[in-house]
Amino acid sequence: MITVSPWYEYVRNTCIVYPLNNDPRETCQSGMRLGKPSRWIFDHAIGGGQANFDEPIEDLSPRDRVMLYALFNQKGHVPELIHAFQKLVDRPQRLNNATMLDIGCGPFTAGLALANVAGNEVALRYFGVDTSQQMCALGLELANAARAAGGLSPQTQVHFTDSIDSIDFGQFRLGWTLVVLSYLLASASLNIELIVRQIVDACGRIGQGPVVVLYTNSTQPERRAAFPEFESRMVDAGFKSEVVDTELLTDGEKPRNIHYALFTRAPQPMPLSKVSR
Repeated sequence: MITVSPWYEYVRNTCIVYPLNNDPRETCQSGMRLGKPSRWIFDHAIGGGQANFDEPIEDLSPRDRVMLYALFNQKGHVPELIHAFQKLVDRPQRLNNATMLDIGCGPFTAGLALANVAGNEVALRYFGVDTSQQMCALGLELANAARAAGGLSPQTQVHFTDSIDSIDFGQFRLGWTLVVLSYLLASASLNIELIVRQIVDACGRIGQGPVVVLYTNSTQPERRAAFPEFESRMVDAGFKSEVVDTELLTDGEKPRNIHYALFTRAPQPMPLSKVSR
């Protein structure tokens, strides 16, 4: 049974549900949102999660689009990731002082899910990467709201950026690195070779500690078509493919299938450039 914390429900209602319900364009008609059919919103305004969220569409602003994304998609993705993290994290305390790199982060979805599992006594560094400025802005709002509601440790650091390569991870670390790719590979335009190189390079800049890479996606064939190449390149890069599976989740409004995978890499030797002379 997947359960979400009361603070998460409070944050979701306060930051997403209530503002949309109180929007002057909201008609309260079944199958409609902000005066538009829900099907049109999913197909066009949020493009199944792959839209250009920093551009307006019809009378919807970029802010409207990311809010609708959070309403339609994040509601299901958070429980999915909670389920995946529960399988991954047997003892949440192990993630204390870990670094989390969330690629294609959207509005802090994986951060909210991990906080549901780890609790607010686990402090970590979160780096969310998304090309949409509006997604990052909403993600920061949700992170701040989660902290204020007691869902995040006061010591947890949250950062958002539009590029993995531009992140300054600071001092070299020995702790865990957790990389999350949730629905990122659903994008048909993604360069798999590049993303694997960026993951390897980012992990090398973070430190030499153990690395866990968590992948989740839809089970639709076209959405997971890139996975075989991703898995092959990850293994070639020194990662071990621990789990590849599909599962039917029955929690929530309707059952849904997810495709998930887990890759691990053992601690690495200290680079000569980091060794004290």
